[in-house]
Amino acid sequence: MKHGVTLLGGRLCSLRTNKMLKRIKQVVILFFLMIAFSSHTFGQNTVTKEILWTTDWSPDGKYIAIGGNIDTLLIYSAKNLKPYKSFPIKNTITRIKWHPHLNMIAVATQMSVQKSFLLDLNTNEIVELNGISPDGARGVDWNYTGEYLAVADNDGQILIYDSKGKLIRRFTNETTKSITAIDWHPKKNVLTTVTDKIRFFDVEGNLLKSIKHRQEDVMLLSIAWHKSGSFFVTGDYGDEKNKSLLQYWNEQGELLKSMDNSKGEYRNLAWNAKGNQLATASDALRIWDTQGNLISEGKSNDYLWGVSWSRKSNQIITSSLEQRIILWDNQAQRITTIE
Repeated sequence: MKHGVTLLGGRLCSLRTNKMLKRIKQVVILFFLMIAFSSHTFGQNTVTKEILWTTDWSPDGKYIAIGGNIDTLLIYSAKNLKPYKSFPIKNTITRIKWHPHLNMIAVATQMSVQKSFLLDLNTNEIVELNGISPDGARGVDWNYTGEYLAVADNDGQILIYDSKGKLIRRFTNETTKSITAIDWHPKKNVLTTVTDKIRFFDVEGNLLKSIKHRQEDVMLLSIAWHKSGSFFVTGDYGDEKNKSLLQYWNEQGELLKSMDNSKGEYRNLAWNAKGNQLATASDALRIWDTQGNLISEGKSNDYLWGVSWSRKSNQIITSSLEQRIILWDNQAQRITTIE
């Protein structure tokens, strides 16, 4: 009997040790995420604030989805910016991406007990996405047909799902560093990820190319392929010594142009449906043309994080560090603000 008790006690001790080690790992990762956030945000207090990280306009133009670390996924009517639906989501929503054809949203989460998931807005059904790092993900994107969903997680994994949320394939990003964003080529099943480098993969997980985007060791944060597929744009963090760069690249990954206009990091980038204007979220809303020329700038009282265009390319929605939702016209003039 004593022997059995000893064995049971040993198992319990082992379980407690494993749980403790897992908890320590989570705390360490959270600590380093906090360091990364605080050292790359030019004085922004991103650790304790409730931030609206991300927004996306539905393809039919009817709805706007917004998320952050406010424990809620918000859906607004685009017609009047009134709340339409809300869903309780524990902790941080890092990225939202609407399906190109369906009334469905892919939602990435981190520092959360709730896994990343698909949400069908017609039925309110939630399908959890399995296989993602327990520490969550920050990159999510549908391919051009809507057949595949790619998720890039905080362990450097890239996971491919079908439109029903079934895991098809999983591979690594050549590094275990957290992937900050992912974007499909608009006409091919080729993925581009950003973290310490820009990397290209085919849908089978083969690494096609790896590019160091600048001499300094500065993390990348955002990427947006142009609708034509002939070039893409990236934005990085910058740091205390090096200004954030917005960079235009051709399809082969050759640098075309670099700009350092921003005083803060480029959190998100979005091309309009017409493909003639790029909106960037940082210390201000900036609108660029296809050649990398700045054509409009809208001042903001705090740092902008999420950015998305309306279907008609005449309006932009942004979300911010201070939980402001701002509707702008396509000249970066403010239309209305929701505090």
